Amino acid sequence: MLRTFVVGGVLVLAAFAGVPQSAKADTRIGVTINEGWVPTQYYPDDPDDDYDADEDYISCGEGRQVVRDEGFRRVRAVRCGGEVYRYEAVKRYRLWSVKVSARSGRIVSARVIGNYGDYY
Repeated sequence: MLRTFVVGGVLVLAAFAGVPQSAKADTRIGVTINEGWVPTQYYPDDPDDDYDADEDYISCGEGRQVVRDEGFRRVRAVRCGGEVYRYEAVKRYRLWSVKVSARSGRIVSARVIGNYGDYY
């Protein structure tokens, strides 16, 4: 009898542990499908967006941190100047070319340019 209660209690706890958490309504999520990757989007008409066109450009280091925050590793700056900064970084054992807007600090494109082992 005690064994039945213990097993039943464990099953109830396991059922509640597997309940997925829901996201807030204003959450924006990057989507991965096969080799593709979609960055967090910038919505120019969104009043809740903190983007201000009159602010200064982000630094090259801040852009590098943006790329790292999106899950890339071994981030190396290729070009930091103008409206778009370009970085090379590794994600899922692939080498990526990642472009970051110098004004908004958001990733505007990311594409696979090869296998990680081919370049390092």
